[in-house]
Amino acid sequence: MYRQWVLLTTLLTTSCCLDNTTLITLTTPLHKLLINETSTITLQLNEPAEEDLVFNCTPSSPDLLTIQGGDQITVANTTNSTTVNITAGCKAGTFYLSTQLHRPHIANLSIPDLDMSVVHSKKLETVINVLGWLCFASWSISFYPQIYQNWVRKSVVGLSFDFLGYNMLGWICYSVFNFSLLWVTPVKNQYFEAYPHGVINVQLSDFCFSFHALIITALTILQCLCYERGGQKPSPLCLFILAAFGCGMVLMSIVAASCCVTWFQYVSIFSYVKLGITVVKYSPQVYMNFRNKSTEAVSIYQFLLDLTGGALSLIQMGLIAYNYDDWKTFLGDFTKFGLAVLSILYDLIFITQHYILYREPRYSHLKEEERESSVGLLSEGRQIGAVAADPVNQLG
Repeated sequence: MYRQWVLLTTLLTTSCCLDNTTLITLTTPLHKLLINETSTITLQLNEPAEEDLVFNCTPSSPDLLTIQGGDQITVANTTNSTTVNITAGCKAGTFYLSTQLHRPHIANLSIPDLDMSVVHSKKLETVINVLGWLCFASWSISFYPQIYQNWVRKSVVGLSFDFLGYNMLGWICYSVFNFSLLWVTPVKNQYFEAYPHGVINVQLSDFCFSFHALIITALTILQCLCYERGGQKPSPLCLFILAAFGCGMVLMSIVAASCCVTWFQYVSIFSYVKLGITVVKYSPQVYMNFRNKSTEAVSIYQFLLDLTGGALSLIQMGLIAYNYDDWKTFLGDFTKFGLAVLSILYDLIFITQHYILYREPRYSHLKEEERESSVGLLSEGRQIGAVAADPVNQLG
C-alpha cells in the first residue's frame, strides 16, 4: 500500500510539473532553413523530471525534415534539456514540428507545435519583405492626391459617393481578414488545417495598408460632408448593398459562434466581400467619368500609384510561391491575388479615360466659358449705359 502511494505521488508530481504548456518548450535557432541545411532543436524543461522522459517529435511533412537519431527524443532526469541535430529536406515548404510525451503517459499534456519552413533562398525573403513595404508605401500614398485635390478645389463635385461607400466597407472587411490571419491563433490553426503545407501570404504590411486605407477613406468621406458636393448623395442601390452586407456579416458571426462554420471560414467571407466590393466599387466612378466626359474630379496620381502597388503585390506573391514551392496558396489567398488583378484592370481603365478619352478638362472649359460670357455681358452693359447717358454723341 505504501509503495503504491509513493508511486501515485510521483506520477502526480510529474503531471503537475508537466501539465502546463509554459513548462515545456521546443526551440530552434533557425525557423527557416535552406534546402539540405543543418540546424538544431532543443527540448527544454523548466524543472527536472523525476524520471527519464521520452518524447515523439514528428514533422508534419517528413520529406521536409529529418531528425538525427529518429523521432524519439529522451530527456534524462539528470538534466532539464536535450539538443538534437535536424536536417532540411531536398525541397521547400512549410511545416510544423509536433511533440508528444511517449513515456511515461500523462493525461491532458499539451506541448506547443514549432512552426518551421524550408526555403530556396533567405535573401529572397528580404526581397519579399521589401516588396511588401513598397506595396504598402505605393498604395498608401495613392490616397493622398485625392484628398489634396478635394482640399484645393474645396469641392467633391464629380467624385462618386457610391465609390467611397463601397470603399469603406471593403477596407473594414480586409482589415478584419488580415488581422485575423496574422494574430488570431484559432484562425491560423484552421488555415493550416485547410492548407497543411501552405504558407500564409498575409504580411504585416498588408494589415498596415488596409487599416491606413480605412482611416484615409473615412477622412475623404468627412471632406464630402464639409465641401461643396452639388447635391450629390449615395444612390439607394449603394445604401441597400451596404446595409445587406452589414446584416449578413452579423448573422454569419452568430452562425460561426454556434460552431456551424469554422472561424477561418467566417473570416474568409470578409475577404470575399472585399473582393466583391472591388469588382463593383470602381464602376460608379468609371460611369460618372463617362457621363461627364471628364476625369477632372479625380486625381490620376492615385491610379498611377495604385497600378504600381498592384504590380508589386503580384510580384511579391509570385516570389513567395517560388521560395516555398507553394503555388497552390498563390491562388489559395484568392483575395490578395484578385485585389491586385482587379486594381490593375480598373487602373488601366481610369488611365485610358484620363490620357486618351477625356484629355480636356470639361469643368475648366465650362468655367472659362462662363467667365468669358460674363465679361461679354458686362461689356455690352457698359456700352448700353454709355448710349443712354449721351445718346447724341454716341449716335453722332
